[in-house]
Amino acid sequence: MKLSQEQINHYNFYGYLIINELFTKLEINKLKKEVKNFNKLKSLPSVICENNGDIRSIFAPHKYSNYFHKLYLQKRLVEPAQSLIRDRVYLYQYKLNKKRAFTNDKWEWHQDFPYWYFDDGVKFPNMLSIMVLLQDTSIAQGPLIIIPGSHKKKIIEFQYKDHLHKDICKDKKVNLLNSLNGDLKYTIRKEKLKDLINKKGVVPCDGKIGTCIFFHPNLIHASNSNISPFDRDTAIITYNSINNSPTKTKNIRPDYLCSRYRTPIINTFLNLHKDFVL
Repeated sequence: MKLSQEQINHYNFYGYLIINELFTKLEINKLKKEVKNFNKLKSLPSVICENNGDIRSIFAPHKYSNYFHKLYLQKRLVEPAQSLIRDRVYLYQYKLNKKRAFTNDKWEWHQDFPYWYFDDGVKFPNMLSIMVLLQDTSIAQGPLIIIPGSHKKKIIEFQYKDHLHKDICKDKKVNLLNSLNGDLKYTIRKEKLKDLINKKGVVPCDGKIGTCIFFHPNLIHASNSNISPFDRDTAIITYNSINNSPTKTKNIRPDYLCSRYRTPIINTFLNLHKDFVL
C-alpha cells in the first residue's frame, strides 16, 4: 500500500496518520479469536497483568500466534512504514494492550522514544508505531489520545516521581516493570503538558474496527479509563530503521521489549484474508 504525498505530509506535520478500516472486520475477528488463547500464558515474563490478574499487555504475541506473526508482515503496514521512515525496516517491538470494560486502567502522558533512547541506546527516532484497533472504539473506551505536532519537541522534560528515583534520566536501576505498567517512569512534566495542550489541543483516536493509527515515537500520547461496557484491545507494532539499531551493551532489556535482530522485512509480505484459514 502506497501513501499519498498528502498523507506523508500530514504525518510529518502532525506526527500521526489515521487510516480508517485498513483491515476488514473478518480479518480482525480472526485475530481476536487468538487473543483468548493468551490467557494461558500469564506466567510468562512478557505478559503483564494487573493486580486483579487481568492481562494488561502481551509482548511479542507473534512468538505464540501464527496469525499475529502474519499481521506485522503485512504489506499494507510495512510499505507505509518504510515510506514514513524512509528506510528499510525491521520489527523492533510488538505488543497487545488490553483494557477491560469498566476499568480504571490508564496510560499516563508520555513519549515512547525515551524508553528506546535511554534504556536501549537507540540514537534516532527514525522509527514508528502502528496501533491496530481490534474492535469499534469509542471515546468512552479510553482510546489513544494524542497532542498533534508534539513530536517536533523531541524528548520533553520528565515529571519527577519520588517513589521511582531522584534523577529519572540517569538512574538505570529503575524496576523494569515501570516501563510496562501504568506507573510509567518517563512521563511528561505537568507544567509542560498544560502549555502544549493549550497551544495544540488533543485528538482522540477512536474509530471503527481495523482502523490503524501510525504515530511518531516522540508524539506525546496517553489513554484514559475504559468506562464503557465493552473491552478495548489494540495491537501495537513498532518498526525501526535497519540503520538505527540499539547500542546499549550492559543491562540490556529482554528481546521481547527491544529486538536486536535487524533482518529487514522484504519479500515476506502476506495477505491476511487469503492466509488466515481457520
